[in-house]
Amino acid sequence: MTNNLSNGRSPGDPGQNSDVPGIIQLDSYWPYQITVLADRVSRRTSRIVKAQAGLNLSQWRVLAAIAETPGRTSAEVVTVTPMDKGLVSRATKTLLEMGLLLREASQDDGRVSYLYLTERGYALYQTLIPDVSGVLERAAATLSDNQQTDLSKQLGQLLKVIPDQR
Repeated sequence: MTNNLSNGRSPGDPGQNSDVPGIIQLDSYWPYQITVLADRVSRRTSRIVKAQAGLNLSQWRVLAAIAETPGRTSAEVVTVTPMDKGLVSRATKTLLEMGLLLREASQDDGRVSYLYLTERGYALYQTLIPDVSGVLERAAATLSDNQQTDLSKQLGQLLKVIPDQR
């Protein structure tokens, strides 16, 4: 059988293709690194909120978005979280049923409603914050305050130039 790969490996063989033009080296490709980091943070956060509160990650994200800015609409939650409107709607419905959120209709527009944490929702959020925040403590400890500030600024710049395609 003839091997057409320039590195002498058969298809499916493990190994580096660093000498093949057009191959992205994932360990040095920052979009991939950000994706891996975000996935690790999400998985750890998901484990915490599931174990301590019985919430899934979507429900946690909605809870956190409302805690950050009480009175947000579902549409505003969609814009600040990496979730589509279907996920936000289902998570919101569950949080309302659990008594963690309160929905208040707009006086000006009957199609719009504002979301708030209930006392129970706020208490749960406050209970979860130390462990959720702790997910990045060890990682943050490897960066100086200036490096953390710079990283945050750089990520903010990238978010501005790479538009949300939802």
